[in-house]
Amino acid sequence: MSGSDPADTTATLLAHRQVFKAFLVSRVGNEADAEDLLQNGLVKALQRADEIKDGQKAVAWFYQVLRNVIIDHVRSRGAAARREDAWASAAVSETVDPEAERQICACFEKLLPALKPAHAELLRRVELHGEPVARAASALGITANNASVSLHRARAELRRGLVDFCGDCACLDNCECE
Repeated sequence: MSGSDPADTTATLLAHRQVFKAFLVSRVGNEADAEDLLQNGLVKALQRADEIKDGQKAVAWFYQVLRNVIIDHVRSRGAAARREDAWASAAVSETVDPEAERQICACFEKLLPALKPAHAELLRRVELHGEPVARAASALGITANNASVSLHRARAELRRGLVDFCGDCACLDNCECE
């Protein structure tokens, strides 16, 4: 079988443009997304048009390209939705009563000298000053992965210290640690 002419494949695909767009609209539900997906599919197809062995099968082949484009689109939308949900839940969980935060920080700072110096510095930078873990790691001369592991261990060490130091009050309800 001889390869088909890429120009013929292009002409065939462009002749079916409206049918392809209708196919996409029926799958994604809106014309703007369908047009974007069609353009992406055409770019991918035209980059690989010389691979088509039989020009008569170009339309069937392009439908498969479009199905893959739809799958990529759905996956990226799902990933974006999950990122937005995570961001929203993180923003909600970060709303802490300022009075409770002052109490936590007071006990927190009292316990830092009892921790390993590297752990104390990492907690001070990340938890008290809000520095990103990667930046704190760079300032301390360690890798971001090492900082993440150390931060996890430091938090566990601090948690145990808070339970020993504060007891049951956990510094949230009428702290009497002083």
